[in-house]
Amino acid sequence: MDHLSVSPARLPQPRIARRTAVKAVPLNLVFFGPPGAGKGTQADLFAARHHIPKISTGDILRKAIQDGTRIGAMVRETLQSGALVGDDLVISIVAERLEQPDTAKGFVLDGFPRTIPQAAALDAILADRGGVSVIALVVHADEVIRRLGRRGREDDEAYVIKERLEVYSRETEPVLQYYRRRGVVTVLDGNRPLDEVTEAIEAALKRAKG
Repeated sequence: MDHLSVSPARLPQPRIARRTAVKAVPLNLVFFGPPGAGKGTQADLFAARHHIPKISTGDILRKAIQDGTRIGAMVRETLQSGALVGDDLVISIVAERLEQPDTAKGFVLDGFPRTIPQAAALDAILADRGGVSVIALVVHADEVIRRLGRRGREDDEAYVIKERLEVYSRETEPVLQYYRRRGVVTVLDGNRPLDEVTEAIEAALKRAKG
């Protein structure tokens, strides 16, 4: 009796389970709040804990002033008067910074976005990078004045503090509403001691991740 030969190609092949790589979602975070809310301090702490860069537009602009750069000359008078630097300039600074490779796993933004056009531009920049989560620190006005008065910076004189709070309320607060409509905002009490606020931030993000 002849033995039939069967081509191995016709034999049913065992199914091999394929491992699907789970792409980590970047930790893109925006700290929100009025001047003196402690967002800069919390941004520093958060960035250090999670090994991602903190990007502060205020720090970038003040360094430009100190170094006497062209950008510094453009914004010096604006910052000292308590007004906000123009959207186009700030957006270009942030967009350029977010192109750097150290932001691939995430970043912390402090001081940006401050206007609706800036928020819309950030959405466009991060369209394929997971978007952002927003931590909004709420602090009483008298506490803000007390905190800023202790720092003694040139742009922290009493009349400038008042102007900055008015600018924040008028132009920056609507950005929070912009993000609330997207369901990405966590509001926290920034009047509490630093350690308590830090713990609240971490707890809020863990809940958000599920």
